[in-house]
Amino acid sequence: MRVKDAFDALCEGGKLTIVERIETKGRIEVTRPLPAAYSSGLMGDWLKAKFGQSDTAWNHQSLALEKIDSGANVVVATGTASGKSLIFQLAIMRELLEGDGVALVVYPLKALLSDQLSRWRELVSELGFPANTVAELHGDVRMDERQEALRTARIVVVTPDLLQAWFMRQVSAPVFKEFLAKLKYLVVDEAHVYESVFGSNVAYLFRRFLIARRRAAKDRRSERPLQIVGATATIFCPVDHMNCLTGWDFEAVGEEDDGSPSYPRTLLHIDGPDMGGAGEGMLAEMVREIADADQDTFIAFHNSRQGVERVTRTVDKADILPYRSGYEGQDRLRIETQLRKGLLRGIVTTSALEVGIDISGFTVGMNLGVPQSKKAFRQRLGRVGRASEGVFAVIAPRHAFTQLGSSFKEYYEGSVEPSYLYLDNRFIQFAHARCLMDESEQLGFNDAQIPPGIQWPKSFEKVYEAARPGIRRPKEFELIAQLGADSPHFNYPLRQVGEANYKLKEGSRGDPEQIGDIALNQAIREAYPGALYLHLKRPMKVREWKSSSYDRSIRLQDAKSQAMTRPILHKSVNVGAGSDEVVSGRIMTGPSGLFAEVSLQVNEAVLGFQIGGKAFLYKELRSQDPTMTKKQREFGTTGIVLRIQEPWFAGSGQQALVRRMVADALKQMLLREKSIAPTDVDNAHSHIAFYQYGVPQRATDTIVVYDSIYGGLRLTEPLFEEFPDYLDRLERAADMAGGDALVPKEIVQKLKDWHAGLTDGTLSLGEQLTAPDGELVVFEPGSLVSVRIGGTLVERELLEPRLFDFGDTKMLMYRYKNREDGDSWVPHDQVEATGQDWKQVFWNPKTGDYIDPESLNDGAF
Repeated sequence: MRVKDAFDALCEGGKLTIVERIETKGRIEVTRPLPAAYSSGLMGDWLKAKFGQSDTAWNHQSLALEKIDSGANVVVATGTASGKSLIFQLAIMRELLEGDGVALVVYPLKALLSDQLSRWRELVSELGFPANTVAELHGDVRMDERQEALRTARIVVVTPDLLQAWFMRQVSAPVFKEFLAKLKYLVVDEAHVYESVFGSNVAYLFRRFLIARRRAAKDRRSERPLQIVGATATIFCPVDHMNCLTGWDFEAVGEEDDGSPSYPRTLLHIDGPDMGGAGEGMLAEMVREIADADQDTFIAFHNSRQGVERVTRTVDKADILPYRSGYEGQDRLRIETQLRKGLLRGIVTTSALEVGIDISGFTVGMNLGVPQSKKAFRQRLGRVGRASEGVFAVIAPRHAFTQLGSSFKEYYEGSVEPSYLYLDNRFIQFAHARCLMDESEQLGFNDAQIPPGIQWPKSFEKVYEAARPGIRRPKEFELIAQLGADSPHFNYPLRQVGEANYKLKEGSRGDPEQIGDIALNQAIREAYPGALYLHLKRPMKVREWKSSSYDRSIRLQDAKSQAMTRPILHKSVNVGAGSDEVVSGRIMTGPSGLFAEVSLQVNEAVLGFQIGGKAFLYKELRSQDPTMTKKQREFGTTGIVLRIQEPWFAGSGQQALVRRMVADALKQMLLREKSIAPTDVDNAHSHIAFYQYGVPQRATDTIVVYDSIYGGLRLTEPLFEEFPDYLDRLERAADMAGGDALVPKEIVQKLKDWHAGLTDGTLSLGEQLTAPDGELVVFEPGSLVSVRIGGTLVERELLEPRLFDFGDTKMLMYRYKNREDGDSWVPHDQVEATGQDWKQVFWNPKTGDYIDPESLNDGAF
């Protein structure tokens, strides 16, 4: 039985509830004559042997080749399985046959690179070129093989991560400059993937790369023009996106030019839970129902890394495997090879297999929950039905679309979102400024100035100055400067901003084997001390974290108990209280509250874990096992704050439920409307505090929606700018979804009334603390703060302040409890006020007296 037949039988057997069904029609091809240079000679002979004729191609393919031949930079933005890759492949093959230039093809994911590498090798073989004409560059390729690839290959396929961590570190070396001088084509495949944090980092990387190429061409006296070819799924304004991504101008071949044929597909909205154990259980049961088919393959998507592990472990079939980020190269390659050879019946994956993998055997696709964006939905849908009819099902509650004011059909037919880049994020800018300075020194530029020849964001110059070595810079840059240390190219990964990264290692002693990697924001949710961590369906226990300067790793061992664990997470948000904390003057105030875009300080911590209904807190486990300690991340960001001092919103009990409801709804609508990754935005309705007189004063009338990213990308800005539109959408959703709406209609009306009463205002909740003469502002003894050890925040309780003499100066230090070595001392400027269990007071060093600043004011709040 075919997988699709088994799935159809499951849908027709009454076990599933189909909420909505969409039947898409197939499409016949539309052709256009190929440019003459491709239809004759060796190229024409190859095309005729490969495709049976050499006179025409699909309309968009021929049109794109005409534009490339004219010398333009071209972006092709057509649907999945439309033959976009053949366009740049033909242009590069022609250069191999007629010219002496080289090509660099950038793929955003290793899985996609591996998939396309075999096709490149097949092409050059068919045209009679030697095997070393094509070479791959990524983190799993040995160092000696990398430089050889640049010397001998004419087509180099690479990930942007390798460009950042290896290539750009040594751009002045002869082999690198020679390759850059010969570069004819830079191909950016799956360009829509470059958005948010990853895309913003890559945009700076491409600018640095193009500066290096320009300098190499000048030094080698090369007059060969460079062309950039981009390929992307259908996105909003692809020309603008490529311009932001590279700083160069482009011409587009778009969806209206698409001449490729397509097969009919069936799209289903299946009623079911979309998250947690219930959702994963339903997905696992559906997979079981079709797992015994003996033809074709299915692909199932789940946005949780550990979730795909849990589902495949539950199904427990050898030919159904998980796939996600964080695996080592050999593990990824093994799974990809099995997929291509048809040895697997199915794969359960995160977005890691969302892009460009050309496996024609997928006839069934499933998605747990609504995909985070229409772009993601179309990409996942595009994996299915490439060689025959297919079916794709979204598993989500009946009201999943109506509660956001739309239907499944409107979601499918609606235009796709833009791909957002945030080039003004100062922490992203700082990381690339550090890298650019190193490269400028190598290339002979004056590193006191930004190298010319590329479009840089206007805000970059100021941060570039702050990144110069030896300069006194704002304290907010100290952490990211420490992370970069003396190897910024290696220490600033593209897929994160200011986030520590940990190696996953098996074994706690000797020389443990590395089996993967994980970022801090993921680790506190997945690989916390004591967690059951699944790796390729194998249960492992997290034994301890190492956070020294030479070993940042998480140690795992085989789990004796396979009981699932859940983290006990705590989140607190502190809101700045001064006018300088308001972003770009975006604030409105009124008699019953305020609405603003402001700077925030967020602390996320894992306090322990649960097994079943029993809680295991680190503060209780630590006495018997010192490795069981709280782990946390602290970051400054920006977000939207709504403070509503009205009885239906302020207080505990039912009001807290209303705050949660509104915060969740605004976040979900923002994610859906603006195509933002769920991990990049978060919200809070409790444990929120406003700074006042040196103390975080907790508020029970406030919600915040914020960027969950160091420094913030201002992802939440649309909530302030378009708030009435979001309320209208919530009102429409309430009409459509009724009792299943995210926010009841009466609450939406209260929000509208509240917002209508606001006018432009200012934020001032108390002056900054200024100590009287002879006194200092210090943390009160007993304050719980953090000290950064090996780049990792460690919570400490301060016991007392003291002034120490250092030559002619005095230094303010604190004694704190050090659990490992007794009491220790730390300088005042190395103490970080994390969380909300701290207080600042005035201290007289001569008398030792402490004065509460609030006692000097009326105490109003």
